[in-house]
Order: sequence, then structure tokens, then C-alpha cells
Amino acid sequence: DVGTGSGAVALALKHERSDLHVSASDVSADALEVARANRDRLGLDVELICADLLDGLGGAWDAVLSNPPYIAQGDRATLPRDVVAHEPAQALFGGPDGLDVVRRLVAQAADTEAAFVALEVGAGQASAVAALLGAAGFGATALLPDLAGIERVVTGAR
Repeated sequence: DVGTGSGAVALALKHERSDLHVSASDVSADALEVARANRDRLGLDVELICADLLDGLGGAWDAVLSNPPYIAQGDRATLPRDVVAHEPAQALFGGPDGLDVVRRLVAQAADTEAAFVALEVGAGQASAVAALLGAAGFGATALLPDLAGIERVVTGAR
């Protein structure tokens, strides 16, 4: 789980699939402290790593999952005030179109052994992210909707 934040995705995955080795990374030491507290409270065996995306982590991954920063910088004013006040900007904003971090992560994932990538995306970004995954060799893409019917998760496999 790349950019794990509180660890929610990694911890949920480990809870559901205790047979898997799950690692979670984040560039923020503060975020990893929150993830560590949640991991320890739940008693789950999840490896926590301080890293900028996949930098320095090697290529031996079966899958890469992430809820990366995907909000366009220009959309900052449209967010609820409490979101901007309580979440670090680096966890929310992904550059002018929201896809700067996604582009970096997809390129890094392509250089690993990962056969599967799943990314949470913002409204209206799913097709662009599917194209990025396809161009990086993860050609079997799927766009998955959230409960409101918005394409929210993009997966790619090779």
C-alpha cells in the first residue's frame, strides 16, 4: 500500500487476507506513526516503510495498491474547510491535473515485478489513469465505481 497514511487499506487487506505479506509505505514519518498505532491496536502484521512512493524499495512486489494524492491544485477552494485544515497538503494534491503522483507511481510500478496495480482516483480521472496504466504495460484495465456510481478505482494487470 503506497502512500498508506493511516494504514487503512493495508490493514483492511491484511485483516481480510491474513495469508498475505502486506507492506505499507509513506513519505511522512507522522503518517507512519498513525499507521503504526492502528496496526498495533489491531494486532496485525503489516510492514511499515518510510519511502517516497516505491523509491528504494526494490522490485519484488506482487501488487501495488494506492490511494495517492489526486486532487487538482486548482480544486483546493472547492474542498470542505475541515478537510484542508486536517489533512496534509501532500496527502491531497497531485499537481495541476491531480495526476502528478499517479504518473510517478505508475512509472515506478512498471519497473517492479508487480502483476497488478489498483489506484483510487478522483472523479473524471479514471480514463486517463487507465491509459497511463496501459501505456506502462498494465493493459488489462478495469474502472470500478464507488457507491455513487463514480469511477473511483482503476486497476491494471499484466
